[in-house]
Amino acid sequence: MKRTQRAVVALVVGIGAVLAASLVVVPAASAASHSAALVVKGPNGSAYTAGHVVSFVGKEGATATYTFQVRNTGTTLAQYRINIADWTGAQAQLYDGTLLLKPLASSADGYYTKALPPGGNQTLTVKIPIPVGTAAYEHYSTIRLSGTDGFFIDDAYLVAEEPSVLTGATPADLFLKNGSQLAVGGPGRAYQIATAPTIAGTQVATYTVTLQNSTGPTGSIGFSLSASISCGEVVIVKDGAVDVTTAARNGTYLSPPLARLGKRNLTVTVKNLTCHFVQLIAAAKEPGGFFVQQSVMEVNRAY
Repeated sequence: MKRTQRAVVALVVGIGAVLAASLVVVPAASAASHSAALVVKGPNGSAYTAGHVVSFVGKEGATATYTFQVRNTGTTLAQYRINIADWTGAQAQLYDGTLLLKPLASSADGYYTKALPPGGNQTLTVKIPIPVGTAAYEHYSTIRLSGTDGFFIDDAYLVAEEPSVLTGATPADLFLKNGSQLAVGGPGRAYQIATAPTIAGTQVATYTVTLQNSTGPTGSIGFSLSASISCGEVVIVKDGAVDVTTAARNGTYLSPPLARLGKRNLTVTVKNLTCHFVQLIAAAKEPGGFFVQQSVMEVNRAY
């Protein structure tokens, strides 16, 4: 399945290019290969995926580290070109092992991989420092993979998310987390992405969605779960032991009445992907209102 532009690109507030040039000899364009795969290792050291985005959550001052591979899927020795673009104030650093690839922002040609035999790969690392004291709560970069002739092959998004402010600020706050990772979402942090460890076979991605009445009188909170990009997944939503999948998918679920500072946890499980990824959007609303708080669950299949 071809990757598509992520649904939340509207969050972008600026762009800067970061390009790294290697010292290897660049092959002639006529020798370029267009057969390659760009794969990124999932959270918690999980498997590589060809899903279009991998996000990590970290506090200001932390550094999000992403490992990716360029794989030669062709039948001849080949090199490939990598360009990295920064968005929302990110300043990605590209490494080959411990070697910081420089000069940065000095060549439109980008970084050229090593000569890779058929079935071979090169592993590289991108580090995104999460800046301190900025208004942005999401910092992401894109990797663009091309042939040495500039022919586009693939791309991937690397997203460094800042965690939620769990105190909340509305009567219908929504926080989203996967496992031990920090929560994302909440008021003023729309469309943050929580990526589960990469799944394969019968493995299951599990999320906790917290609906919280942070400021209002006692009332119920509505919940909706929709797919911006869907691909054969099996999704189950539970409120405790009760299956509320149908209501969540129809946008008709209502929590029990929650007093101020009261919260309700829902569990969302995802399995059986038939393509590279699925993107689910969780949203919350006050009764009679609109779905205004939205966060994204990214589930990637192993490549």
